Amino acid sequence: MRRHVPNLLTAGRFFLAIGFFIVLAFYDAYNPPAWPVIDIALAIFLVAVATDVVDGYLARRMGHMTTFGRIADPFVDKIIICGAMVYFIGGEFIRDGVNVTGWQTWMVVVILARELLVTGMRSFSESHGIPFAASLTGKVKMFLQCVAITWSLLSVAHWAGDAGAPAWTAVGRDISIWTATLFTGLSGLVYIKRAYHLLRLPPD
Repeated sequence: MRRHVPNLLTAGRFFLAIGFFIVLAFYDAYNPPAWPVIDIALAIFLVAVATDVVDGYLARRMGHMTTFGRIADPFVDKIIICGAMVYFIGGEFIRDGVNVTGWQTWMVVVILARELLVTGMRSFSESHGIPFAASLTGKVKMFLQCVAITWSLLSVAHWAGDAGAPAWTAVGRDISIWTATLFTGLSGLVYIKRAYHLLRLPPD
């Protein structure tokens, strides 16, 4: 049973992602709910991130790397990260023409394009029996994205629209978002270079 724990955590993270999106859907920048929507969403997001760290650690420690885990783990990661960003650029987070999360549409497009590209390369590589595991660059990218999303949620919950909020809160949020966006784009170029030989393989 223990060897299935990493996969169970991955499956649990998928349901946490669903819960995260359901809670975010209740937010409205013009009419914020009386209950702490964003704080609850943030708590769910952080638990999901923690399970991602734990299931990877357990899978390596137990030496039980499964096909399900290789496919489902990055898939669920992309669902919760990309899903959060898509929600952030939705109309619910716009007040007086300004997106209170700090995210811009082009940033989300860059990140989605990178994730789709790498997913495509991974699928093609695996179909030819060539492992395409996540690199250190990919792990750093994931960390920066999680920091940016966390800071954005904190900003919306406690600082956005507050004239007395310290200036560093908005500056830090914007730095984290720009860093995550630029690094994500650059990491895509690293993966392309790494998978250059794949592009020369014949199609199926």
